[in-house]
Amino acid sequence: MGGTAATRSAILWCSAMRRRGDVVAMGRDVTTVKVGDRVAIEPQRPCASCRQCKQGTYNLCPDLKFSGSATADPPVQGSLQQVYNHPASFVYRLPDHVSYTEGALVEPLSVAIHSVRRSGLQAGQSVLIFGGGAIGLLCASVARVSGASTVGVIDIDQSRLNHAKSHGLADHVFKMPPLSRGEDSDNVSAKSTWAAAELAEEILQRPGFALAEKVFECTGVELCVNVGIHCAAPAGKVVLIGMGNPLQKVDLGAAAKREIDLLGLWRYANTFETAIDLLASRRLQVKSLATHQFELDRATDAFDLVLQKPPGLVKCIITSK
Repeated sequence: MGGTAATRSAILWCSAMRRRGDVVAMGRDVTTVKVGDRVAIEPQRPCASCRQCKQGTYNLCPDLKFSGSATADPPVQGSLQQVYNHPASFVYRLPDHVSYTEGALVEPLSVAIHSVRRSGLQAGQSVLIFGGGAIGLLCASVARVSGASTVGVIDIDQSRLNHAKSHGLADHVFKMPPLSRGEDSDNVSAKSTWAAAELAEEILQRPGFALAEKVFECTGVELCVNVGIHCAAPAGKVVLIGMGNPLQKVDLGAAAKREIDLLGLWRYANTFETAIDLLASRRLQVKSLATHQFELDRATDAFDLVLQKPPGLVKCIITSK
């Protein structure tokens, strides 16, 4: 996709937040990039003057504008367009050997980097990940290069688990049982706090699985949050990455009596340069996560595919010539 590094924002709103492309024009005071540069765009636009911004946690800025977010009123425009304006301070040059496909994955990779940083993962510690989508598998990748001793991945989709194993992202995998026919999320919510311990016991009895020092919960599903608590080692940490129902029943007692920390996570901060460095060094191989690609004129087909959730889908990318 084409891109513009400038100091003014476009007015029309559209979706999409993960973007890479070429600089075609820029403001007169921009010195960090030049026309023709291949870049990745961090979709955040903080105020730069509040307490959070000054201490470096600009992802928590109360006046943050996030491209492609429909939660703001009015919504903040996204990048699903051929020409896009964005502040140059959040535009990062891609090395020539980093592909556009890899550039499009810098944003979700940043979520994974921030998650691992929040966890305080140290070399030799064990990791368990709930959710084998793009974020979960990127968390697995970052945990690997950060020195995790073992990485387990749990998902309901066997094709995602196969992907994790075949690409060396997981040492062991577990397929979560699907919801029973006719069982809705409310019923799962009602039983999750007592079912979690039983399901965790089943997981921990599988070969290769053990209590994990760091748990990354990437689904947002209440049952998985509680299973994650029961699968965490004493004094372990559970990072809450997935965005599910904001009101959930969580077994705080199970966490408190074993001094397990539940860590919130909101997007990322100060991660794009690290993400690009990891890709440039070839320490991470992420191209396999881009399982489907569509041209911009077939964007609706891409959205339809994501809604259908076919086997094998991890990340769908929309491109533009």
